[in-house]
Amino acid sequence: MKKAWIIVTVLIGIFLFYTLTMHLVLNLNGDEYIEINVFDEYNEKGAYSCYSDIFGFCLYEPEIKISGNVDTTKLGEYTINYMISSSFHQKQIQRKVTVVDKEKPLINVTQESILTCPNNNDFEVAYSAFDNYDLDITDKVIEKIENDEYILEVSDSSGNSSTLTLPIIYVDDEKPTIKLKGDKTIYLLKGEKYKEPGFSANDNCLGNITDRVKISNNVDSDKVGKYTISYTVSDDLNNTTKLTRTVYVYEKNPDVPIGDKVIYLTFDDGPSKYTEELLDILKKYNVKATFFVTSNGSDDTIKRAYEEGHSIGLHTYSHNYSKVYQSVDAYFNDLNKISSRVEKITGEKSMLIRFPGGSSNTVSKFNPGIMTTLAKEVEVRGYKYFDWNVGSSDTSTSDSSKIANNVIKSLKKGSNIVLQHDTNYSSVKAVSEIIEYGLNNGYVFAPLDITSPSAHHTIAN
Repeated sequence: MKKAWIIVTVLIGIFLFYTLTMHLVLNLNGDEYIEINVFDEYNEKGAYSCYSDIFGFCLYEPEIKISGNVDTTKLGEYTINYMISSSFHQKQIQRKVTVVDKEKPLINVTQESILTCPNNNDFEVAYSAFDNYDLDITDKVIEKIENDEYILEVSDSSGNSSTLTLPIIYVDDEKPTIKLKGDKTIYLLKGEKYKEPGFSANDNCLGNITDRVKISNNVDSDKVGKYTISYTVSDDLNNTTKLTRTVYVYEKNPDVPIGDKVIYLTFDDGPSKYTEELLDILKKYNVKATFFVTSNGSDDTIKRAYEEGHSIGLHTYSHNYSKVYQSVDAYFNDLNKISSRVEKITGEKSMLIRFPGGSSNTVSKFNPGIMTTLAKEVEVRGYKYFDWNVGSSDTSTSDSSKIANNVIKSLKKGSNIVLQHDTNYSSVKAVSEIIEYGLNNGYVFAPLDITSPSAHHTIAN
């Protein structure tokens, strides 16, 4: 009986010992300390749990309770808690997760280098800076200039830094500009003293350099003729600009011939859709002409004609006989409109005019004497009017050969002022034949100016 009791006691002791040595096992899957980049996805690896005996046998796996979270959109350290429990035991462990930002910010510029004037560091560069976490950090950018380099530096809130370097290229190949005050073309009566209207000059690097302008002036106001005043200015690197102003010295009724066989091609009523083709023909033969323009056509066409050396005259804005010949004021109101258009396009005030219908027109007889009055008044106001002494009859035929022959058979020694219309395509097509005849027969071609023969008609009203 005693022996049995001993055995029972031993067995009970063994059982109690085995029971008391039961324990909880809780181990992390993965690292205890994890570092993760901001905005990356956090993947929870979990943990291993076991209720184990002294011999290491896992009797069962207790449920793991996990608490805590990781916000990968915010920098910082986060704690994840893992806990298991049994009737008599409880075990808890932790994992530390740190959300960090290791990405460098970006600096953006719109250029690969900086071109600036010599000895100039006062320039602006358009840039921006963006960080994946701090977003727009343009206001944190630091600008520096070292060893001919423009340096941009920026750091985000985590200390990540970026640097961008642009080479500074000191160069100046831009010419200065000269702006003339007053008109580019000035008309002086013989004996009238020339007064310089003035000018200004600016340079992209030096600013105002008006005091550097050199003027060459050969105007002889006592001698009728065409003169050129040259304005020249240079910057420190010898970039040079030259501009000219034309001065015509004339008498009240100037008639200055330039040769004994001269053809002045003149075109009325344009510009039109045919004028560009006409300009191409004139350019082909290097012949200059005169355009008496109206409100028609494009500014670009008039500008091209002027820039290619043709004269731009005024033919009234409306070309409406009943309107322009209604009165002196009506005529000049209309003339001033086309004058303003031409001056705006060319920068030059034209003083060359042709009356609609010519000075000998009879369509103005509804206002008796208006042409006699206007012919005198335009000269009083400094204008010079031109009629013609060679007609093309291009308003009465569409045959370009006839138009050319009408002109050719009327040519003579001296000055030939030819009337054509660039609104008539047949007349435009006739120009090549007229030019070729003229060049082959010893004629020279010229544009009209204030000194040219005027070929006035007999006024009929």
